[in-house]
Amino acid sequence: MTERCASCGTTMPPLTVVAVHHAGSGGGWTHRACARCLARERLIPLTFHPLRHDGTRLTYPEIVPGELVATLAPLGESPVLAAPIGRLLAAVARTKDRTLDADQRHAAHDEARATVARLREAARR
Repeated sequence: MTERCASCGTTMPPLTVVAVHHAGSGGGWTHRACARCLARERLIPLTFHPLRHDGTRLTYPEIVPGELVATLAPLGESPVLAAPIGRLLAAVARTKDRTLDADQRHAAHDEARATVARLREAARR
């Protein structure tokens, strides 16, 4: 069976897994995307999803500019992206945490912006 991009249908490698659905009594499915669809849909490869994530598609937060997402897309599941994406998702989650005071949320926004800069550096390598 030929793997296809779930968005555009291309079979041109590399295809990156971006979501999985586990069926209770069998099969399930895996959602793959080509680099062009990773960029267009702002998809984060499944490899980098937080452990508590349910396996559905996850997109880059708005703080990540589109041109950076387009630069990251061809890198797919490159291990160099794992740490910065993990830090980015954690920082963005903290910016939405209503239990934090204003100073703590401000610090989380600063960390998210700094992590975007780290992602740029990782993309250049």
